[in-house]
Amino acid sequence: ESVVQIPVNLVVSFILGTFFYFMSGLTRTFEKYIVFFIVLVAFQHAISAYMTMLSSLSPSITVGQALASISVSFFLLFSGNIILADLIPDYWIWMYWFSPVSWALRSNMLSEFSSDRYTPVESAALLDSFSISEGTEFIWFGIIVLIAYYFLFTTLNGMALHYIRYEKYKGVSVKPLTDNAPDEDNVYVEVATPGAADGANKGRNSGGLPFTPSNLCIKDLEYFVTLPSGEEKQLLRGITAHFEPGRMVALMGATGAGKTTLMDVIAGRKTGGRIVGDIIVNGELKNPANFSRITAYCEQMDIHSEAATILEALVFSANLRLPPNFTKEQRMNLVHETLDLLELTSISGAMVGGLSVEQKKRVTIGVEVVANPSILFLDEPTSGLDARSALIVMRGVQSIARTGRTVLCTIHQPSISIFELFDGLLLLQRGGYTAYFGDLGVDSVKMLEYFASIPGTMEIRPQYNPATYMLEVIGAGIGRDVKDYSVEYKNSELYKSNRERTLKLAEVSSDFVCHSTLNYTPIATGFLNQLKELAKKQQLTYWRNPQYNFMRMFLFPLFGVIFGTTFYQLEADSVKRINSHIGLIYNSMDFIGVINLMTVLEVTCAERAVFYRERMSNYYGPLPYSLSL
Repeated sequence: ESVVQIPVNLVVSFILGTFFYFMSGLTRTFEKYIVFFIVLVAFQHAISAYMTMLSSLSPSITVGQALASISVSFFLLFSGNIILADLIPDYWIWMYWFSPVSWALRSNMLSEFSSDRYTPVESAALLDSFSISEGTEFIWFGIIVLIAYYFLFTTLNGMALHYIRYEKYKGVSVKPLTDNAPDEDNVYVEVATPGAADGANKGRNSGGLPFTPSNLCIKDLEYFVTLPSGEEKQLLRGITAHFEPGRMVALMGATGAGKTTLMDVIAGRKTGGRIVGDIIVNGELKNPANFSRITAYCEQMDIHSEAATILEALVFSANLRLPPNFTKEQRMNLVHETLDLLELTSISGAMVGGLSVEQKKRVTIGVEVVANPSILFLDEPTSGLDARSALIVMRGVQSIARTGRTVLCTIHQPSISIFELFDGLLLLQRGGYTAYFGDLGVDSVKMLEYFASIPGTMEIRPQYNPATYMLEVIGAGIGRDVKDYSVEYKNSELYKSNRERTLKLAEVSSDFVCHSTLNYTPIATGFLNQLKELAKKQQLTYWRNPQYNFMRMFLFPLFGVIFGTTFYQLEADSVKRINSHIGLIYNSMDFIGVINLMTVLEVTCAERAVFYRERMSNYYGPLPYSLSL
């Protein structure tokens, strides 16, 4: 890596050095320019090797940035510019001779002020004003020292890489709620699936919190995107379907069939393109203003604040996404019920940063469920999970559907046990066409009977996965010619009955509440509550990062001691001392700003992806988030 950087450093030094040198009016001779360029290259390599060494020695970015800030502060403070060399106390003078900045600065100043444009008297006076008394032989001696630094730091970096290995930092540990809870990664728990909600119970199975059950209908839905050439490409073609409360429907298809695109269009996650057709909720056309309040979207990537515990993540979501008319007790009841549904109660005190992939997936679902949505969208909730973990996750999703919610889930080649958990299937074939929509039935018998009724369709082999079978039937992932099952579906009695059911559910019915009457706002809570909850979350994020806190609490007293002892009882009784005091005032403010900036970068950057997810789900506005940082 060090060798690879040499050509880049040469080019950068040449470009920047040339501009700096000739535009600033330094001595315009080839000899002086070459010296300036060589010093610049040697200094850049020495500092680059030093910073690379620090990165290998540091256990985290936070510590590395802090050490880099300390080093830069020391190098500049003892460079001979902020405080002159003859004013530095004896106990700090070694830093002046160690600092690479002082060697580079001294070499360039000796080279510049020894030129013919200055008389010997002027040259001596100018160098003395910076406490430089060495002869011109120190020009090349300084370059040799910088080159030696480069080899020294590169060698130390190699030794650090060889002998030091840091594991990923997980933060502080939090005691689980139950002392003797089993390790969920090592047990398989049989959980009784709650019965489907119906009648008077539907919509009131969430810890006593009511929600409005929702019929979601899509009618002749099409979606177009504009290509760079200006032409439109159609991704979805005339899809008609309905999704009812208490049912979990799988959205499947070949790669590129448009299953995720369809779900994103329905959920309002597509900000570009052209949508044709109707999306209807409880007899009304979808209104983006209230649709985000009745829906929740579980993304494929599990993005969370790693310093929060599972319980805190769910409470944070509930406090910001539930209306203020719900009491604290009601919110906590919903949170604990969700933990039970997703089998997270025994580890609810664990920090998110230390969870397994499968546990994080359940947390992703949990933070959306505590928003008390009527409709839940899930994008590939089993991706990256083994069979056992995927089954645990999907059993939790099925339990959520049985509380009376409408669940739509994209999934890719599920196992038999997972596929049997779904109530219905919307199958897309390549091009965005509907190949099947309807119930699965016990052991997928309804779907299998439908495909078996189509002449020329191959039969399923005994004990074969129905999900794999139907993907093979429609030609997903193979190159051979297959029957156009979208045409078969369009001409089938199943399509006619499905369309009739969709049109009926799309009408306003007394059985379902129109969401337009509920006066929803895009964000559930007010500005002050958003600011309060965000401030609590950020305080925990900072507090549970001990490296960040230690470096800040350690660095500022350290700088105070160093600056104080360096300028101890330095009277302002000469021009040199006055200039040194001015340098102290400027650099003390500058260093404090740099340290704050450098140490907070890792924390804020790590939270940025979380901010994007939470803003998309309307947790809060950007202003309270900015004020809370």
